[in-house]
Amino acid sequence: MISAIGHVALRVPNLDDSVRWATTVMGLREVAREGNTSYLTHGGQHHSLIYIGAGEAALDHISLEAANEAAFDELSDRLAKHGVTTVDHEREPAVKQSIRFSGPDGHLFEVYTGMAQDQPSHTGRGVQPRRFGHPMLKSEHPRETQKFIEEVLGFRLSDDVGDGTLLFLRCNADHHGIGITKGGEGLHHYAWEVENLAVLGLLGDVLEKNGGRFLWGPGRHGAGGNLFTYHLDPAGCVVEYYADLIKIYDEANYRPGKWEMSDYRFANLWGPGIPSHEFFEAGAKLPAARLGVKK
Repeated sequence: MISAIGHVALRVPNLDDSVRWATTVMGLREVAREGNTSYLTHGGQHHSLIYIGAGEAALDHISLEAANEAAFDELSDRLAKHGVTTVDHEREPAVKQSIRFSGPDGHLFEVYTGMAQDQPSHTGRGVQPRRFGHPMLKSEHPRETQKFIEEVLGFRLSDDVGDGTLLFLRCNADHHGIGITKGGEGLHHYAWEVENLAVLGLLGDVLEKNGGRFLWGPGRHGAGGNLFTYHLDPAGCVVEYYADLIKIYDEANYRPGKWEMSDYRFANLWGPGIPSHEFFEAGAKLPAARLGVKK
């Protein structure tokens, strides 16, 4: 059904500050700005991150790439089968077709086909990612959100931490393309893949030179097996840069990993576990007008 995670769209209180950080530190390039919306890319595709100027930081939507046009058409049937209504929207530039709908906890999902791949591959500044990796959603009802993502979008469970407290779901060989963490609403972090640990070290130097710092890491997660670092963007959302994520090729024999919350290794095989409340409480909430759709 879904071949890859496309991008996230974030509402930000200061569009210029967010774009400046993305293009100076995060290695992205602004492809276009239409009114209060900035389309940014890490490489060849037209956009892999959207910033929307708004009064508060919030998650606007999560965007996923359909495997092909047949899968896109099948999604419409699945949405109808599960009683999910679509949301009117203006199609993003450089996308052939798209559909939007809400999940059980108010997250707005977009599925698209035909993203243009006509941008230069090199962005020029900052620590350029290899690709967009995944969003980590905040949910008051993680099992319901998991069921929705599995049944409607065809994802599979890769790891379960704390019996549903933290869930990792995949749509391709990557260990996870969507994460779900219990508590709150909206988005905790969005993640970019880089080549190796050396690039994560370079990111630390670039952050320091631009008044930033790591919020957590470098380390290696037990769930997912990847190297990681986290920092805050100007809107207060957490940004993960990672490398060396586990690949799952044997779908027939793979069994989801089970971790206890008391076992710190799920979070970090190398050192301290998840840090203080600063890490948990960061992120982008859902827009205030959308909170009413939550259960």
